[in-house]
Amino acid sequence: MVKLRMLQPFPHHYEVSLIWKGGETSEISSGPRPALPGGPPAQFDGVDETRWSPEHLVLAALAQCLMLTWISLNKRSQIPLKAWESKGESVLEKTKEGLVFTSFKLSVALKTDAGRIDEARRLLETAKKFCIIANSLKTPPTLEAVVEAA
Repeated sequence: MVKLRMLQPFPHHYEVSLIWKGGETSEISSGPRPALPGGPPAQFDGVDETRWSPEHLVLAALAQCLMLTWISLNKRSQIPLKAWESKGESVLEKTKEGLVFTSFKLSVALKTDAGRIDEARRLLETAKKFCIIANSLKTPPTLEAVVEAA
């Protein structure tokens, strides 16, 4: 079993601020981080595609969480990470329970040393298991991985 070492004791607390900017737009911030412009996606009649929607943010959180979990777990294994690219997709459907994400899919392309490919692939599956965002979703994500030598 992989044991995760945390720098700070639990519980961890997080805060964000949201300011309405008029119409259906907002600005999302958290401490010293750059503000993100928020708004509805085109599927909900959003007119500004440069704004981050909740639907895109949850998918981005899932993708980043998987990568950061892999990197954290890899501190013990020291598998050389040469490249990481991922693409996320989700489907939102109208169900009897209301609007629900019915699928999340992450496609990851990871490059490492030739002799560490299988180990990197196994660690990716472990990272999916420990990903905080994946574990918080009602619908479990699927993972498609291509792990190859750099």
